[in-house]
Amino acid sequence: MVREHIIAELEAGTLSGGDKLPGAREFSERIGVSHSITQMAFISLVRDGVLDSFPRSGTFVRQDWRERILPNSFFFFRRRWADLVQERLPEIKIHESFRRGVFEVRTTLDVLQNRDEYMDLSGILNEIYPDTSDFLSMPFRSFRTASGQLFGIPLVFSPRVLCFNPAMLEKTGCSEPRSGWLWDEFIEDIAKLRKHYPADRIFNWGFDFASINFIFRAGGGIIGENGVRIDHPASRNGIAKVKELYQVLGAHTKWPGNTPYAEQFHKGECAFFMAARQDVDFRSKIEWKNVPMPVIPGGADVSAQATDLLCIRQQGADPTMLREVIRLMLSPELQDQIGALRYGIPIRKSSAMKSFDPEDPRDAIFLSEMTKISAEYNFDSREMTRLVMHGLYEIWLNNADLDRTVDEIAAALRTILRYRHFEAKIDADVHPQSIKSEGKRK
Repeated sequence: MVREHIIAELEAGTLSGGDKLPGAREFSERIGVSHSITQMAFISLVRDGVLDSFPRSGTFVRQDWRERILPNSFFFFRRRWADLVQERLPEIKIHESFRRGVFEVRTTLDVLQNRDEYMDLSGILNEIYPDTSDFLSMPFRSFRTASGQLFGIPLVFSPRVLCFNPAMLEKTGCSEPRSGWLWDEFIEDIAKLRKHYPADRIFNWGFDFASINFIFRAGGGIIGENGVRIDHPASRNGIAKVKELYQVLGAHTKWPGNTPYAEQFHKGECAFFMAARQDVDFRSKIEWKNVPMPVIPGGADVSAQATDLLCIRQQGADPTMLREVIRLMLSPELQDQIGALRYGIPIRKSSAMKSFDPEDPRDAIFLSEMTKISAEYNFDSREMTRLVMHGLYEIWLNNADLDRTVDEIAAALRTILRYRHFEAKIDADVHPQSIKSEGKRK
């Protein structure tokens, strides 16, 4: 109770990083518990890295308390998961102000670039669900290492499509998009809209998945199975297309403002919205429609996969709780419930099929596009992500030379990949006697 009281004060802002706590005796009198219990709570929070204790100075809140990982803690990047899990596993601790947890539900890019921090879940998944025939296999593909380790379990996924506000398009003389429409038609509509609206009411150009999506559509990529692909002609074409979009929009920042774009779109304030099924509101007051992403001639009919994944950190997971969490998150009951919310496409085939509304043409688009997905970003660290994205933003926002910058990024990526793993090599021609001697000693 004392621990939760202190954590609640942190989350409420009553306590902040660097604040000094009252002495254990004063604190225990304030909340009505024994002095020894308060001391135990302080010690446990010091052990968890939330508090610091200094002899003769007192106990203080650490500045980095939000980065700590509490026992049995669950981090969700969206509240709806917390609501579903908390009622079924009350022993799970959900603290929204902490940025990490033992158990986490995170997005595609987050999981890919932090894969080394998470457990291999392949064996445990096979133990709990030996029959995986009801699970869609494609969304798993990008979350396994070459050796078969599974560092994230997809819970829901979605293709990305282009949603639009018919009223805004009609008002500016734009025809409604259709399946198979071309990139040049999309850019033409953007140019017409730009004459009437600011850039941040036309398209959600920012966020790294937006740019990667168009690189995929051009038939390119960043890093593929056979190595670096960012300097492939198709990738250069995709990067050039994104630059064209920025120029037509007149965008000079990475993101279109601080207000959540999805919220603005569903209020009828924005024209286009590149979105996954997790992002849209089917009960929105506006009559929005959607189509597949525009076709880039010579490219690929694929979109960047949006995934909500369950990950478990390598340290601190109770084995029993670990199994309960996996069993719950993939259970038919919870998968059916998330499907009924029409939040993403559940990973269970049976739940996925039940989640689509056959009378809603917008769902038909998500259904038709669900097999045309890729999460082949192949970023496996934040450093690599920053290198690529900062370089690309130099092209899009600072007008850096495209070919030269892409060549520099590609060379840096190849260097990172080449020297990431070091293995000492023994030259038998140079040191034959020392090798023989070593062999004899062994």
